[in-house]
Amino acid sequence: MPRANKKDDAGAEVTAFISYSHADRKWGAQAKATFGEVGIQAFLAHEDLKVSEEWQERILEELRKCEIFVPLLSSNFLASKWAPQEAGFIISRPEVAIAPLSIDGTTPFGFLSHFQSRRIPAEGITIELLVAPLARLFPRKILPGMIQIAGDAGSFRYAEATMRPLVPLFPLFTPDEAQALAEASVENGQIWSAALCRSEYLPELIRTQGPNIKAKTLRALKYQVKNDAWYKK
Repeated sequence: MPRANKKDDAGAEVTAFISYSHADRKWGAQAKATFGEVGIQAFLAHEDLKVSEEWQERILEELRKCEIFVPLLSSNFLASKWAPQEAGFIISRPEVAIAPLSIDGTTPFGFLSHFQSRRIPAEGITIELLVAPLARLFPRKILPGMIQIAGDAGSFRYAEATMRPLVPLFPLFTPDEAQALAEASVENGQIWSAALCRSEYLPELIRTQGPNIKAKTLRALKYQVKNDAWYKK
């Protein structure tokens, strides 16, 4: 789990560093893409280094400036000459959020041994696995992206999958974020008519953020959740 002493700064971009063995680069690409979905810039050496660059200096530069460090743990990581050194370097920056993911069951070791890792499931690296736990540290940077993804859901299943990680984060919402999710839910029938959204997720949004949702939107949301039908204005 990431360290929790990082304060969110709504005025600055959050950057991440993905540490991995070259043999595990497909997982690195998944992590980078997942961060990209919510607008987080992530450094991935085999994609972001130019041929002409002094790669060691560039890696040190990225390690010095990142706010999130994601080691992709595996037997390959342990055997790598460079990945464990990146982990050792980042420990000298206590303000960095460290979020280990395990590819093959390898657990955090050495300077990382007191961090809890999460095993990458069969479906791969998802927002729920990688991004949602970091939202508590960077809510203003991460929640808007997660809300937009949920609002764009094109199926009941996807609506449930993208709403689920938001539920425990509802208490962190600003009034604008609560209104944004409520509006998206009212306007997208894949959300308000999805079984789990109607029975669990949206009632919880109403319970925790009802006072921050505009009366007209809240009225429509309650009606659609209760009746499983469009609200007629």
